[in-house]
Formats: sequence, structure tokens, C-alpha cells
Amino acid sequence: MTLKNSFEIKVFDSKTDTIDQMISCVCPFRLELVNFFGPIIKTKHVIVRSVFCIHSKKPFLYISAVQECVDLYELDIFFSENCSNDLIADMEVAVRGCLGSIFESTSGFGKQLFIETNGMVEKIKHIFLAAGMRFITTFSELGFSIGTPVPNFKATSGLQLLPFRDFSYQQSNELFQRSSINSLDCPEGLKFRNVTKVFDSLFFHPLLDANGSLVAMVDGVMAGFVMVVKQQDQAEIAYIGVAEECRSRGVGSALIGEALVILARDKVKNLTVIVDEGNFPALNLYLRFGMKLRKNRILFLTEG
Repeated sequence: MTLKNSFEIKVFDSKTDTIDQMISCVCPFRLELVNFFGPIIKTKHVIVRSVFCIHSKKPFLYISAVQECVDLYELDIFFSENCSNDLIADMEVAVRGCLGSIFESTSGFGKQLFIETNGMVEKIKHIFLAAGMRFITTFSELGFSIGTPVPNFKATSGLQLLPFRDFSYQQSNELFQRSSINSLDCPEGLKFRNVTKVFDSLFFHPLLDANGSLVAMVDGVMAGFVMVVKQQDQAEIAYIGVAEECRSRGVGSALIGEALVILARDKVKNLTVIVDEGNFPALNLYLRFGMKLRKNRILFLTEG
């Protein structure tokens, strides 16, 4: 079975195509992607490549690229349950073609590739390495149902939690710099990129939740913060960090606990967080709050 006779590749580019064309690319995979990409394409460049079986019309995979900041795209790959091991040879051709066209469209930009780990990914990992990407680490995606009872944590004295947007870009960036070295939860690829550019992608994120994003003050000094992005009734912890001199004092627990209270009040149903599997302090903290492992994902990175 050849690629030409087996697969159809659908293409979407937000610079030239309509939202209806994008929906035809992603809707069969995950309906929530339609709601996610809708507001994103108004502020960012989005590229999608989807692969379908010509005969059954069932989706096999999609690759999306979203411009996160001026010089970085985040790529995501999702393999459908319809994609079986006996299709590996043809899927290599499809993945290579989709990845190549996205790389051509984003030439000169750094890219971080986020993939759900499964047997299929392991068998085609060499494609990403051949494309000039390097394996970085493995992440755990944790989930939490808002409204589930959470444990009480003893917080440090003199602690205040204030809205993130009450602070200026300069104040927040300075705290980010202080907390990003061995951070409580390091965003993917942070250790390998300019931290100011990473911060910009978070600070100006179009889905940043003004209510759930908080700054912790200890005795009047900025000690840590949590940044939450929200889309309808779904939310994600995009970053949580605590300044080194304020760690092991309950600041991170207080930030998460208060964010959960606010998200419950705002009718959010589910919260996710992605954490490096080697970041044991952050992973253990999330597990103590009752967050459950949903899936593992791996990260590849390239600077151009």
C-alpha cells in the first residue's frame, strides 16, 4: 500500500485559510481542538497537517504548529487509535512529509515538538532526529477534576496571594528570572532557551486567566507565582515557580490551593499540568493534591 493510494493529507495555514478549513483538519481528532484553535488563530500563526485514510476516512494523525513567540513554534503530534502498527512504513512517509512541510513554512524559527508517548512514537523517533531535532526529556501530563476535595497545607506566615495582573511586566519578569533556575515547574524547553522570550510567551498568552493566575507575597516581597491558561471549562497550569530563598515554606502549595478555589468558583471542570518526570518536588506536590497521571509526552527541540 503506497502513500498516494492510502492517505490524504489535509493542510491548514491560518495566514491563508479560513476557520472552516481548519475545522475540517482537526475536528475528527479532538472536538475541543476546534474551540482551542479558534481564539488562538486570531493572535498567532497556526499550521495544521492532518492525515486520513482515503478508504475509511478515519484520521491517523495530525501535526500542529503554533507560533508561541517571535522566534519559536510549538509543535504537537497526535496519533489516532486508528493508526495500527501494520501502518508504520506508510506512516513514516506521512509524518516525514507533514513535518518537512511545517519546517519549510517555519524556516528560521526554533521549534519544540511535544508528542504523546506510545509504541508508534518510539518506532518513528528517528524521523525527528533526522530532521535535526534533539530529544530533551519526558513529561507527565497530570489531570485534576475541579471540586475534588484537596488537602490543607500549612503556609508560611506573612503570605499574601494577589492577582498576577496587579503587577507590571518588569516586576513579573524579574520574579520569573529568580524562580526559573531549578524552578518548581519548568516549562518545556525553558532550560534550553532564552528565559525572557519564554516569559513573554506566557505573559502575553491570549488565554491567560486573570482570576486564576496569582502572585505570592511573603512579608511584602514577591516570592512566587502561578500562571493559568483557561479555555471555557478547561484550564492548565502553564507555569508555577517559587524564588529559591522562599522554597519549602508552603508557597507553591498555597498558590495551587488558591488557584483551585478560584477555578471552581469560575465553573472550570478540569485542570491539567505538564511536569518534567525528573522534577520530583513539583511532581510530588501535584500528586499530594490528588492530580492523576493521564499520559506521558516527550519533547524534542531544535533552534532553527
